[in-house]
This record gives sequence, structure tokens and C-alpha cells, in this order.
Amino acid sequence: MKNSPGIRKLTIFLSIPALILLASCSREKNTVAARLYHSATSYFNGYYNASYLYKETVRKVETMYKLPEQGFIEVVYTGTEDEVKSVDADLEKIIKKNDVVMYKHPNGKYIDDCRLLNGQAWYYRKNYSLAQQNLTYVTQNFPESPKLAEAWFWLARNYYAMENTEMALSVLDEYLLRNDTMEISEDLQGELTLFLVEIEMDRKNYAQAAELLAANIDFVKDPLYRSRSHFLLGQLYTELKNFPRALEQYTLVSKTSVDYSLIFLSKIRIARLYIVFQEGQDDDQTVYKYLNTLLKDEKNAEYKDQIYYEFALLEEKKKQLDQALGYLRQSLRASVNNTRQKALSYYKAGQIYFYQLQNYPRAQAYYDSAATTISPKAPEYKEIKALAATLKDYIRCKETIAYQDSMLWLARLPEGARDSVVALVAKRDEERKKAEAERLLREQEANDSPLLNPGFTPGATSGRESGGGKWYFDNPAAVSNGRLQFQQVWGKRPNEDNWRRKNKGVAVSGDDEEISPTAGAPVDSTLLKQYGTKYDYYKNIPLTDSAQAEALKKIESSLYQLGQIYSQKLSEPDSAIQTFETLLDRFEGTDYELRTRYALYTLYSEKGNPIAEAHKNYILNEHPNTVYAYLILGRDPQELRKDEEDYAFVYDGVFSAYANKQYETSLGFSTFLLTDATYTGNPELDLARLEYIRGMSYGYLGERDSLKTILTHVVSTYPKSEVTPLAKKTLDYLNNGLPEHKPTASAGTESGPAKTSKTAAGDPNDPRFEGLTKDIKPGDKIFVLMYVDKTGVNKDQATVAISDFNTKSFPDAKLKVFTFLYKQTHLLPYISSFESVDAAKAYVNAVKGAPIAKTILPGEEDRVFYISHTNFKIAYGQKRMEDYLLYYSSILEP
Repeated sequence: MKNSPGIRKLTIFLSIPALILLASCSREKNTVAARLYHSATSYFNGYYNASYLYKETVRKVETMYKLPEQGFIEVVYTGTEDEVKSVDADLEKIIKKNDVVMYKHPNGKYIDDCRLLNGQAWYYRKNYSLAQQNLTYVTQNFPESPKLAEAWFWLARNYYAMENTEMALSVLDEYLLRNDTMEISEDLQGELTLFLVEIEMDRKNYAQAAELLAANIDFVKDPLYRSRSHFLLGQLYTELKNFPRALEQYTLVSKTSVDYSLIFLSKIRIARLYIVFQEGQDDDQTVYKYLNTLLKDEKNAEYKDQIYYEFALLEEKKKQLDQALGYLRQSLRASVNNTRQKALSYYKAGQIYFYQLQNYPRAQAYYDSAATTISPKAPEYKEIKALAATLKDYIRCKETIAYQDSMLWLARLPEGARDSVVALVAKRDEERKKAEAERLLREQEANDSPLLNPGFTPGATSGRESGGGKWYFDNPAAVSNGRLQFQQVWGKRPNEDNWRRKNKGVAVSGDDEEISPTAGAPVDSTLLKQYGTKYDYYKNIPLTDSAQAEALKKIESSLYQLGQIYSQKLSEPDSAIQTFETLLDRFEGTDYELRTRYALYTLYSEKGNPIAEAHKNYILNEHPNTVYAYLILGRDPQELRKDEEDYAFVYDGVFSAYANKQYETSLGFSTFLLTDATYTGNPELDLARLEYIRGMSYGYLGERDSLKTILTHVVSTYPKSEVTPLAKKTLDYLNNGLPEHKPTASAGTESGPAKTSKTAAGDPNDPRFEGLTKDIKPGDKIFVLMYVDKTGVNKDQATVAISDFNTKSFPDAKLKVFTFLYKQTHLLPYISSFESVDAAKAYVNAVKGAPIAKTILPGEEDRVFYISHTNFKIAYGQKRMEDYLLYYSSILEP
């Protein structure tokens, strides 16, 4: 078909500019035609497509945003590093398109646009350095660009993302906020508003953030950002306790958002506002009606767990705790994929049982479930974990006490009566197992959640459950609200698939340990043969004295731990007092006596009860050199650190000296530890081992009678000690005519020839004085020693004489006396301690001038002198007392 004249004219007309453009397409030319060509090609071939792809990519990132389980919503979301990786190819494509445009068409008018777009793309890719380069290029090279304000804005955002807040604020202030010549579009005004709000919120300036967003929210045109902005304003007003404005903003979310998850969340927040701020019965009905409307809406089927939770909060506020717990149970049933809500429901139920009903077994079950569900990032995580652990310890202590009491009660019964009781319990257990199995099966088939919530029993009464020493299987505190029943049916099983399979090894719980035959636990074959199917009921009954002693030890320990839990973690002083008093009444001379009495002193003092004085006086009189005494007197317990160092020195010295056959030293140190009140109360003191070493030291030194007496004491007093078999073996040898052992020359009894030196005795650098010092270190104790020939003085008489002298001459000094044996040749009466060297010197002079000197120091070589604890470790510990005496006379006395 031939073209008409009109068509030909139009073709010729259109071809002329095309020829001009084709003739002008060189990238270097800067003519009007060239610029027109480059600009058109830049826009249609490159920048337009890159800009469109950028908007699509940003929207993809926004769809990845998950509404926060707690905390404020993010209006503008730029994605995490992992999320951005999924769109990284698109961002790379955007940058490449712009790079091609800028290379091929350097004289086009879209260079600034391409640079800005590249800066934004690099920003989303989290490469803030390259983003800054591109954005800075625009601000420095295009001062007249219509994109200049946007470039400054993104540069500020980029600085803020780089955590350079000061530079970000400086850019905003200088180039946008205070620059009257800078034209800012409404869209950019909206973005700027959201950015400034973000900064204020990061600073926790919620009032300023709310004021700024409310004043400028109309500039936020994007529907997604607008609906999120209304929601954020609702959150801010809620934080500021402004109920009417919060309600208004949450209501606006439904009118602006197309995201139903955000709409529903705003409705839940409205319900929460009603619950928190409602005041009367009319408001109650408003909330009920509102929540029921949400519940009936088919669109909310997946959100029923959250709706039931709000019902529970309303009932809790009205003190209708049974109804609140019922709604929480419904919330747990309805919860499928929302682990956050499931954790909150468990947590709230645990709070009700813990704080309001003080039903700790039930609380423990819920807290335990919450602890296995809650995210470590949740704000409640630490509290849930801590309370779950505390309540677990509480249940363990209660169960241990109840169980061991039950076993001891059974052990005391005549055998016939015991068999009757066990038969009755076995029958009840079978019936209970059957009923429990049927109940669990029904609940599982009904899609209930009792396995994740073992503590909840429908229709159970509220309030604390009692413990005590009742029959274990009928004691609700001991069985922990059905847990033991479950374990008796199914054993202790992990939360896993196919938990009901019968071929798993059934575990029967005794105390707090799991005993599972399939796991290789020891089985008493005699009992198993005797009792058969009832073996599990008999195997832990303590029929021997040692087994009963072990059961009592478990009760004793659990009582102390329970008292501590009541006192320090559950804030129940009355229960703590009752538990501690039970411990002292039931276990006279308990290892926990000192700690228990201090706890009672504290608890009674807080109540203003005069009984506190009795416990105070006991501690101060019987254990004056302990942390507890120092705390009562208001003294710094750090002062005891020196005593602890002394203890460590002496305690370690016992074993070191004994191993090195320095029997005089091991005998002196062990006797010192066993008789000095400063150390006898130390709970770490291994009395049996010290007594054994003391006795054996006597034996090696030839004192057979002392050896036999002490080892007999060890066997009778410490039957379970590791050293008792050795003591028995030695006694057997002694009783069967073991030849008398000759004293062995120990490493400490032979000092060897005196150190020879050409150095004058008065020179502190004399090798004989190595380690000795005349400096008194801060906190270093000062003692007085006497160096007495053993042949001239009786040890006991010397100790008594010195004690009498101290009482008469130094009544206020509270001096203590102990006498060491040194090298089998000398006695070392040890008087402690003195506040200063001058006080010790005064004591030495007093002894020299008193009649006691002739009694205690009859020999010409007998001496009385002061010594620091530092020097004592050297002189006595290394058997260098002669060196110290020379040091004292030549260095210290002059």
C-alpha cells in the first residue's frame, strides 16, 4: 500500500530531528542537540528503569518487616543484612544501570539523579562508605540540583546509620532545618519528619517524638508509612499515659492500613487501653463487647490466643483470678504458631500463681513452660529464667523433705505394717496410673496442651499447698501437682515426638535424682528378688543406720536451702523463720547452725523481735572471729582476710609437713587447728583427716598411746571418712602386736649445721636472715613467742601459767595461748595477738619483769620475743627459729 502525501510529509517531518539526534550522539559533545539527546536517552533507557526498580526493591524490603512482639514499631524499615541479601541482585542492577547512563551520557541532565539513586542503593546494601561517596558527589557538584535537598537528607541518614549522630544532626541543621533557601518537597518533609522522630525515640525523648510526629503526620503520604505512623503515635501516647489520643491514633490505623495484621494489632492495643484505663462497670461491659466482637470476626481466627489473653488481663484486674486462669488456658489451646503469645500466657499464669495465690508448685509449672518457650531477646526472659530456677529449687527441696520423711516413716514401721502400707499404695498407684493415662489421652485428642503445662489441673483450688512430713504419695506439694503422677505413668521424658511410646525406659523418681534401670542404674538384686513388682516401692526405704543417716542429711540440707529460698528469693520471712527454726530444733549441732542463726538474727531483727538477741549473742560469744560476727558488729568482713590467710597457711602446712615427714610441725599445726576457736568453726575444716594426721604424727614420734587413742576417736566419730579405713587398719596392727615404731628423724628435726657466713651477725644481708623482714606489712599480725627448753618446763603447766598471767596482767587484751612443739627439743608458747609492735614489746618486758619468767623461762637460752606473722611463717614453717632469734637479737632488738 502506498503512503498518502500526508503520511509522507509526517515521515519527513519526524525524520529531521531524528537525523539531527543521530548526528549529535557523540558522548563528548556538549551542544544543545547533544544535551537534548543525552538527557532523553539517559531518562528513558537508564534512569527511569533504575528508579522504578529501586521503588519495587524498597517495597520488597518493607514486606519483610515483622511487627514487633514488644517495643515500638519501625515506620521506615530498611531490612537486616540477611534480608537485604535476597534483593541484592536488584540493587546491583540499579547501580549498574545508573553507571552505564553516567558513562554513556555524561552531559545529560540526570547525572545527579543517578548519583543520588546509587547512594540510596548502596545505603540499602549497608555499604555506607560508597553511599557517602555518591551522595557527597551530588552535594558538591550540583549546587543547583532539584535533588540537592534529598541528597543532604540521605547523607544525614547515612551518617546516622554509621553511628555518627553528631554529623547527621549537623547536616540536618545546617542544610535543611535552618536553610531558608532550600526547597523541601512535601514528600521529603514527610521523610524528614519520620527520621527526626526516629532520632528522638532513640534518645527516649518520647514526648518530643510524639509532638513532632503529630504536628507533621499529614506530610507522610505513603499509605504504609502513614498507617504505621498512626500506630507509632498510639504507642507513644500510651507510653505518655494519654489514653484519649492513643485511642484516636489506634482507631485511625484501621482507616489507613491495608495490612490486616497491623489493623488487628491496633485493635488489641485499643482493648488493652480499655483494660488499663477503664474505671467502672460500664467500662467493663464495653471491653467485653469489644473483645467478643473481635472473637467472632472470622478474620481473627488465627489471633484468638491474643484475644483470650486480653480477656484474662481484664479478669485479673477485676481480681477474678479463676476466670483469668481459664482464659489463659484457652489462649494456650488456641495458640498454634505464635510462640511469643504462648510464652506470655504461661508467664501471666505463673505470675498469678506466684504473686497473688502464692501457689508455688503451680507457679513453677507455668514458669518452667514459659522458660522453654520465651525468646532470649524478650524483655521478660531474665525474670522468667530466674524465677523458674528458684521455683525448681523450691519444689526440689519440698519434695526431698517429704520423700525422705516418708521413707524414714516406712523404715520405722514393723515389717508387716510396712508391707500393708506398700500394698495399699501400690493399689492406689495402679488406679491413678490408669485414670491419669485416660485423662492425658483425652486431653491430647482434644488438642489440649497439658504436657506443655503440667501444673494446670481444672477445678483445682487456689492457695498454697502444704508440705511437711506426710505420706509422700498423698502429699500434693511433694508430687508437684501431678508431675510425679505423670512420671509414674510415663517416666521422666523429654518434650519430643512419640513421647507416649511404651518401649522407652521408664524412670522412677526418688529424691532429686532419676533412677532408670534401662540407663544402667544399679539394682539391688536381693530386694528385686524379694519384692518383685513392688521393688520400686522398697528400694529406697532406708533400713540400715547408714542409709537413715544419709536420708537425714538430705532433709537437713534441703531445710537450710528452703529457708534461704523463702528468705532471699521468695520474700516470705515467716516461712523462712519457721523453716530455719525447724532445722535447729530437728538437727541439734547441725553443720548449718552458724549460717542459720545469722539468718534468724536478720529475720527477727527486721521484725523487731527480741529473739534476735539470742541468736546474736550465740554468734558473738561462740564464733567471734567469723564473717557473721563481723557483720553483726558492723565491722568490715575484709578484716578477716588475714585470718583466712593464716588458716590457709596452717592448713596447707599440716599436709605439707606430714608428707615431708616433718611430724613435729604437722602435729603442732593439726593440734592448733583443732583447738583454736578462730579456726574450729571453719566449715571447710576436714576434722577427720586432721585428727588422723595428728594421731599418726604422734605414732611416728613414738607416742603409741596417743596414736591409739586418737585413731579410736576417728573411727567412732567419723565412720564415713576416707581416712577411717586407714585408721582401722592401723588399730588392727596395734592390737595385734605391731612392733613399737621408732621415731623417724624427720626433715624438720635435723636442721643441719648452722649456716656459715663471713657476714657480721648484725648485717641484715646475712644469708641466715633470708626471707626475714623488719617491716610490718599492713594487716600483718604481731605475736609473742617463748622459746623454752622442753626438758625444763611441762607443756600444759606452761600454757596454764601464761593464761593466768594474761588474765591478771592484760585482762582487756583477750589474748590467746597455744603451745607448739619445736624440733622435739623446745616448746614454743604462742600468744596472740597484739595491735602493734609496741604493744608486743610491752608484753615482752612485762613477762621478763614478772615472776612467771623464772617459771616459764628457767634456762639460760630460754627467750621471750615478738614476731610478725610473716616472719613466723619463715621461722616456724621452715624450722629456722634459731635464725630468727639471731635476727631478733641483732637486727630488731637494737
